[in-house]
Amino acid sequence: MRDDQSGADESGADESGADQSGACGIIDAHAWSPPWWRVIFYATTGMAVLAVVAVDALAFRLGSLDGPGRLLVGIGGAGLIVLAVRDALARPALRVDDGGIDLVDGIRRLHLPWAAVLRVRADTLTHNRRGVHIRVLTVETLDGPLLLSRRQLGTEPERVAAAVEAVRRRHG
Repeated sequence: MRDDQSGADESGADESGADQSGACGIIDAHAWSPPWWRVIFYATTGMAVLAVVAVDALAFRLGSLDGPGRLLVGIGGAGLIVLAVRDALARPALRVDDGGIDLVDGIRRLHLPWAAVLRVRADTLTHNRRGVHIRVLTVETLDGPLLLSRRQLGTEPERVAAAVEAVRRRHG
């Protein structure tokens, strides 16, 4: 979401999600997405990895990659490019305005009117056996919960949840 150190992105929203372009502090719309630097980093790294795999002389010099090794490294490079394309096309990952919530759930876009949103909160998903903790934004709807990760939002889910809940209470 942030492209510079000032905390503002190209949509005019600061880190808390408040739109600074509205008159007299009225919040018009909020949007959260992964930062552009990450999309560019994934794309360039993926292309560099694929170039190493594709050029036989580079693969030999950078670690003597055999056939199966080149395949695995190529899959990793292709995965980075897929992430970059998904993050570039799925912008914004979450958008909140007076009409409700627009979000990208995987590869599909959803619009949820405020009447369909029961609650929005920040959670931590934990996998006890592996000690994995993932911070997510949970949007509880009439059809069930929808989860957006910190990586998808580009910022802390706690900040997003507070901003979304403030707008939801205003319209709910």
